[in-house]
Amino acid sequence: MAQATKYTTISFDKDILTMIHKQANLDGISATEFMRNAILEKLEDTLDYQDAVRNLRTSNGETVSRDDVKKQLGLD
Repeated sequence: MAQATKYTTISFDKDILTMIHKQANLDGISATEFMRNAILEKLEDTLDYQDAVRNLRTSNGETVSRDDVKKQLGLD
């Protein structure tokens, strides 16, 4: 079953909206798609950060070095 699309309104100062439109044009996408992508990227970053904090708490602060991870994956 497809989810229903919901809409919202975002207000920007004229100068910022102009920058959004210019960047979207450079990227070859609509301003709406540019803003949607920016919001989704920020949301993903926030969720990744929360996941990392949870994992660090679960590990009691114990970490593994990058070199050890590469060795475990056979990438050294």
